[in-house]
Amino acid sequence: MTRRFFAVGTGAYTCFAPIEGVTEELARMSSLFEEELSCTAAPDLHAHTADTVRQELGGGPTQGLGPQDTVVVYYSGHGRRSGGRHYLICEDSVEDAPAATALATEDLVRLLAERGARRLLLIIHTCQAAAGGAEAVRDVAQRVLGEFGQRPESYQDQQLVSFAVVSASRAHEVARGTAFSEALEAAVKDEATGGMRARKLFLESLLDQVNARLAGSGQHATHAVFLSEDDGHPFFPNPRYRADAPLEGVSLADQRAWEQARGTPEDGGESGASRTGTGFVGRADLLGSLEVWVSASAPSPRWLAVTGPPGSGKSALLRQLCRSLEKRAASGTAEDTTVVLVDVRQRTLEYLGARMTEPGTWDGRPVLLVDGLEEAEGPGHEDEPRRIARYLDQLTAKYPRLRVIATASGRLLRDTGPRENVDLSESSQKHMEACAVQLLTEPYGPGSSGWSAEEAQRSAAELARAACGNHVLLRLLALRRLIVPWGPDDTAVDGTSVEISMERAFWKLLWARCSSEKDPSESFRRASVLLTALAFSHGAGLPWTGGLWPRASARAVDSAERLSDDEVRHVLDIVAPLIAEGVDPAGRSAYRLHHEAYARVLRQEAPPGTAERLHAALREEFEKEKAARPWRPGSPPDVMRVDDDQTVVEIFQRHVTQTVMESVERELLRLRSLLKRVSWVWRHAPELFVVSSSVPGAAIEEVTDSQGCEVLTVRVPPNGTLSVGKLSYHPRPAHATDDAP
Repeated sequence: MTRRFFAVGTGAYTCFAPIEGVTEELARMSSLFEEELSCTAAPDLHAHTADTVRQELGGGPTQGLGPQDTVVVYYSGHGRRSGGRHYLICEDSVEDAPAATALATEDLVRLLAERGARRLLLIIHTCQAAAGGAEAVRDVAQRVLGEFGQRPESYQDQQLVSFAVVSASRAHEVARGTAFSEALEAAVKDEATGGMRARKLFLESLLDQVNARLAGSGQHATHAVFLSEDDGHPFFPNPRYRADAPLEGVSLADQRAWEQARGTPEDGGESGASRTGTGFVGRADLLGSLEVWVSASAPSPRWLAVTGPPGSGKSALLRQLCRSLEKRAASGTAEDTTVVLVDVRQRTLEYLGARMTEPGTWDGRPVLLVDGLEEAEGPGHEDEPRRIARYLDQLTAKYPRLRVIATASGRLLRDTGPRENVDLSESSQKHMEACAVQLLTEPYGPGSSGWSAEEAQRSAAELARAACGNHVLLRLLALRRLIVPWGPDDTAVDGTSVEISMERAFWKLLWARCSSEKDPSESFRRASVLLTALAFSHGAGLPWTGGLWPRASARAVDSAERLSDDEVRHVLDIVAPLIAEGVDPAGRSAYRLHHEAYARVLRQEAPPGTAERLHAALREEFEKEKAARPWRPGSPPDVMRVDDDQTVVEIFQRHVTQTVMESVERELLRLRSLLKRVSWVWRHAPELFVVSSSVPGAAIEEVTDSQGCEVLTVRVPPNGTLSVGKLSYHPRPAHATDDAP
């Protein structure tokens, strides 16, 4: 995919008043889109005539755009309405003859669409830009799309699939100098719009950040989306995204330390980018045994469980195994292994299934690593861990080449049947001391700096005894020990360390990290507010982009104060070791607590009604977003490869129930388009039932009972409604053509 950026405009005119700062603004935007947003800058279109701009934007017969290209046009300068049309004023434009000497805003769409642009973003920085952005472009956009639809043979692969317009100001507002471009640049570079794991920046959230910076100026940026692909607008790739980031599950502090050390040579010739921290310490023998089990031609159990109490290091071991297998596959020392690590904490079987259908998952010998199985959570808080365990049984029986390793408790295995397992319940004092030394010397993974090895050795035994074999507790104690000395209440009468509870260790670490602040009590309060909201959130956590996390946090603790982005940014520095960054279903960076033990501590101290207030706030946010940005028909559905042994039920589960929060109409269109592409499925399934629910959380479960009968169960949370409709297939007459309905 090529991303092209056109900077158009001028501040010097023959017949209009000059505008200061346009040259610098266009240069700034060109630099931003080239350096931060991976665009290729087109020829300079600053201070050109209208005819020159038309020729450059329209291109010649050999300058077409590819089907994967994205085009962004940024215009800065005078805008003018005349005869019901909006014009962009060029260097030689004449006030009384805009049609002949200026560039009609709507013509930008036609010029680039006829050139083959399929993804187009117009950014218009003029006074009263909205009057020339959304309003003037809407009609011509619909006409262009209509022409393409009526004569598809003339526009093969040239139909717009993503098209949006951004206006620097509303109708009747004055665009003040370079305020908009400066705000846009700052928003793109702000971590609040997307962390390291989000692939792109959402246009809506980006403009929320822009308007926050324009607050009080009397200017408001607006946007209109005419077409959108299913996975959103591709106009703003996230400049902070790292494809080689540490595996999901490490703390934000570890992630930031990795970023700082990225590319720094390490021992063994590796780079900081390849030495991703996983929280793994020791247990090389167990890691080796898991690698052998994965490589075995026919392992004895269908799937392997890593068991142990909370805090025993199950997740860290799984992350390290994932990194080790990926490294072996990349070096060619392992047979075509494809590794997929899925964290199912507070998630459902449907989420696991969606991850397993991602492209490339089943290439070569697939290895599925399932983390957090014990903390999976289904609709109505049903027993999702057992449901997933049963599914893993069925999956590994059906696909002999598949290797599955999951973290689980011994209790779950006893209830679901005998399984081979690797038990982490026992941790020797020597092992815990080694962990303490590493946490004190490299607290946030390879490349981070702490104490010297000698200093760490003097405190390691004391910390290990206090942790009593719990790796999570040891981490809290070690991170606090790096900040403040061991206190009187941490030591027994004889001078030895005492056993410390998880609750006390958590709050002591949080206070220690706030102790150097100007107002420690206020920093501690703000950190507690943000963390408490995460303790009651589900799935991937809460996104910061768009202000959802701070707004929901204020509602959860029943506070009228909402933290600003600067305050959230400051709090993130304090709580970085206690949270992790992931990606929510929409693709936004989301934050959650690093370990479930922290969530339990926070929930115990939360005021009554916190969960209810948070969930009410999230429901309101969802309804508000759905009302503000309804889905528009016309965007092409995604194309999915269908294997010969795939059933209609599996297609139905993936394309309807998995996105039950979206409108039923959208899913029916997607399903209809999919079945049109795979007509053999439709012919072999004369009746298909479509099930929809009024609330998120509905799920479909296909189970084969002991008698071999397949049962399809639809589950809906309390207070939800259920609608069932039947679609029937009617074979077309033999003489029917492809154009026949």
